[in-house]
Amino acid sequence: MKIIIISIIFFLCTTLNTIDYTISPNAYTIQSGDFDNDGHNEIVVGHNYNEGVLTFIDNSGNAHLEIIDVISSNGAVTVSALGNLDNENGIDIVSSFQENSEGTEQLKVFYNFDIGNPYYYDTNDFIDFFNFSSGDFDNDNDNDIVVSSHSTGSDNLWGIMYNMGNREFTDPVWYECPSQAPNAHFTKFICKDLDNNWYDDIIAFSFANTYIYYFDHSGFSVDSLNYEVVASGIAVDDFDNDNDYDIIVVHWPIMTQDNLKIYENIGNQEFYLHTYYIEDLWAEPKSCDLNNDGLIDILTVGDEIKKYFNEGNLNFSSSYIQDYPDYGESSVNFTLSDLDGNSIDDLAIIRYGISENNLTILFNNGEGEFVEDPVGCDEFEIKNLAKQFSVFPNPFNPSTEISFSVEEDSHIKVSIYNTKGQLIKNFEEEFYNVGDYSITWNGKDNSDNDIPSGIYLINLLINDRYQLAKKCVLLK
Repeated sequence: MKIIIISIIFFLCTTLNTIDYTISPNAYTIQSGDFDNDGHNEIVVGHNYNEGVLTFIDNSGNAHLEIIDVISSNGAVTVSALGNLDNENGIDIVSSFQENSEGTEQLKVFYNFDIGNPYYYDTNDFIDFFNFSSGDFDNDNDNDIVVSSHSTGSDNLWGIMYNMGNREFTDPVWYECPSQAPNAHFTKFICKDLDNNWYDDIIAFSFANTYIYYFDHSGFSVDSLNYEVVASGIAVDDFDNDNDYDIIVVHWPIMTQDNLKIYENIGNQEFYLHTYYIEDLWAEPKSCDLNNDGLIDILTVGDEIKKYFNEGNLNFSSSYIQDYPDYGESSVNFTLSDLDGNSIDDLAIIRYGISENNLTILFNNGEGEFVEDPVGCDEFEIKNLAKQFSVFPNPFNPSTEISFSVEEDSHIKVSIYNTKGQLIKNFEEEFYNVGDYSITWNGKDNSDNDIPSGIYLINLLINDRYQLAKKCVLLK
C-alpha cells in the first residue's frame, strides 16, 4: 500500500571548498551515487536524530558540492541508495522507517533526487527496522526491496516488498531470521545474481554467519557460509575478473589465524574457500578499483585508511596505511564514489559523535592515494577534454548556444536528455580539431517537435569515454 505525504522541508545551502566540512551532528550513515541522473555523483547522509535529519549534497561537476539539509517529521537514522526503483534511470534513496500515527513503521523513498516529494510506504507492522537493500528477486525487470528488523532475540525478521511498478509495492512478506545465536539479526544485505540465472540473490550478513538466499522462478532456497568465528564485515564483487561475484568475509584477527576468507565463486552455487591472515585487517571492508589497474581492491576506514591491493589470483597485499585527521569522533562510516569526474572512486567519510568537521572528502589520485584537492580529468590522463563548456542563454526560449573549446583533436557527440534520462535530441558525432565551437539547439526533439518547459541535461561525450554535463532550463 502506498501513502504519499507532503512534509515541511527546510533548506540550508552551503558551498564546500575545503577537505573538512561541518554538516548536522550525529552523522550516522552515508551513501553516494548519481541520484539526479546528471552524470555526477551526489552524497546523502542519514543522522541519528529524534527529529530526523537527512543531508543531501549535490554535485554540479568537478567536485563542486552544495549542502542541503532536509528536516523530516520522524527519526531518519539509516539511509540507503537502492538503485533504480521506478525505471526512470536515477538511483533512488531510501531512508529508515518512519513511525506513523498508528505506531506502525513506514519506508520513505526519494525518487530521482526529488527531495521535496518523498513517498511513504506503510508496512502495517509494529517492527523496528534498520537495514535494507534492493534487487530483482522475481525477474520482472524492476527492483524489489529487502528489509531486516533491528531487534534482538528469536523474533528477528527479514522481509521483501515486491515492486508492482508505478512506484507501488506490496506489503512486506516476512520470514524469520535463523536463530543460530543471540543478536544474530541481519546487519547488511548485498543483492547480486550469484548463480547467473537472471534472478538476484540475497547475501544476508550477520556477525554470527552469512546466509545466501538463492532465487529462481519457484521462490528461494537458502545456504550459509558456516564460518566458525565472529565476522566483522563483508564485501561482494568480482575479485578474480571471471564475470561472477565472489565473497570476502573479514574476521577479528584475535579470534582466528585466518582473518580474511575469500569465497571464490566456481559456479552452480558452489564456492572455493581461500583463507589468509593479513595484519591489521578487521574493519568493515568495501570494494573498488583503487589504483585503476582493472582489479578490485578492498578498503577499510577506522582510525586510519587501510588499503589492500588486489595482486591477482585472489591474492591481496598487506595493508597500505594512510593517516587522516582525528577530531575525537566515536565512530566513522564512509562511501566510495567518483566525485571529481575522473572515473576513479573518491572517499567521503562521516564522523559520529562530534558537531564540527564531521564530513571529510578525499580525492583519489589514480594510484590509490587520497589527496585533499580534486584530481580533475585534465590532471588524470584526460588532456583532450572540451574546455569552457557553457550554455547561453540559460534559461532560454526558444534557442540556446552550446559552446566549448577543444584543446586536443577529439571526437565529440552532443546529446540532450530530460530529467528522466530519456534522450530528447542528439547531434551527430563529429571530429573536432583544436579550437572554439558552438552548436545551436532550437528547443526541439529529434522529430522536430517542440518540447515542454523544464530542466534538461546537455551531455558532451568525448572520444566515446569521457563526459561533461550541463543543466539548462527551457522557459515558455
